[in-house]
Amino acid sequence: MPSQEPAASSRFRAPQRISITLPQHVFEALIDRSAEEGRSLSNLSAYLLEYSLQLDPDTRPGGLHRMLERR
Repeated sequence: MPSQEPAASSRFRAPQRISITLPQHVFEALIDRSAEEGRSLSNLSAYLLEYSLQLDPDTRPGGLHRMLERR
């Protein structure tokens, strides 16, 4: 009998990595905030990016809710 489970690639999507260039004052603000909140720079940056996409998805072309609907 064939397995009913979806393929591993459709069950779990691995986080993706990016590289960005920031102005010095933005970098320093992120460093300060990550230290204050006790989280890594990477974790804080990912949270802030995801949060910014969720603020008002209907006013952003291709908003987060549309991306999630396509999955």
